[in-house]
Amino acid sequence: MTGVDLLSGAEVRLFNPRCDRWADHFVWAEDGVILVGLTEIGRATIARLDMNRERVLLIRQADRDVGRHPPKLDRLLGDSGTSDRV
Repeated sequence: MTGVDLLSGAEVRLFNPRCDRWADHFVWAEDGVILVGLTEIGRATIARLDMNRERVLLIRQADRDVGRHPPKLDRLLGDSGTSDRV
């Protein structure tokens, strides 16, 4: 299964949680709602699976507002490492 990285135009394989590390390919935007691809694989996966579609963003916003999102161990854009968010 492949997708197209909209930045480079390359067709690449999609993210596979069995062999890829999430943090190598994805980061949350500063708002904690939009998923950002760090690599061709990350960007192609987000595009192919439409991971930032409106309905999903609304769910993430609601979860963020009650402290359930983003996952505590996931980085936000601009974080240098694991966040200490509570």
